[in-house]
Amino acid sequence: QLTPIPPRLYSIASSLAAHPDEAHLCVAVVRYETHGRKKTGLASGFLGDHSQVGQTLPVYVQEARHFGLPADGSRDLIMCGPGTGIAPFRAFLQQRVADGATGRHWLIFGAQRRGADFLYGDEWLAYQRQGVLHRLDLAFSRDQPEKIYVQHRLRENAREFWAWLQGGAYFYVCGDAKQMAKDVHQVLLDIARSEGGLSPEAAAHYVNTTLMKTEKRYLRDVY
Repeated sequence: QLTPIPPRLYSIASSLAAHPDEAHLCVAVVRYETHGRKKTGLASGFLGDHSQVGQTLPVYVQEARHFGLPADGSRDLIMCGPGTGIAPFRAFLQQRVADGATGRHWLIFGAQRRGADFLYGDEWLAYQRQGVLHRLDLAFSRDQPEKIYVQHRLRENAREFWAWLQGGAYFYVCGDAKQMAKDVHQVLLDIARSEGGLSPEAAAHYVNTTLMKTEKRYLRDVY
């Protein structure tokens, strides 16, 4: 009599070119309290608190058909992913390195605290030292009195962001759909107006139609 439990979909955080026969996941355990009882997310709680090394779990792969790398390795990538939204971008960079892609990479990452939440931080910093990650902008909201989020970093670097975009860069956004994705979208519209000199109507058409539908260079995986 109960409805089936819906599947939980996690972005794969690794490339087969870098890790053959492996699929890495980046999972944040959902923890909350309701009716005086502490609870965890069904899938994330199991993976984080109860699963064991060597345990076999039934999984399946669902292809993200509209969230992948450009065929042209010379294209620049701008990747915006707070929290576990960072997962596909780790896979992207691993694949681009394996492919010998010549395009530049810009990562905009946000979380609460650098000391505890800089996911794959050592890897990103290593990529930066190697010249693979050409720009890294971080937004840790709780490390200072004022809250700083990825959309703030995007707005602070509006001119360079617009230059990359006009040069053919792909812009990827992954993560929270309720607030982050909406805020980033609004900043993108604002940048089209301030840096591109477009009217509100022209900016909306450029972002919502040209970038998203015609050129397919503004790609989102939000949840």
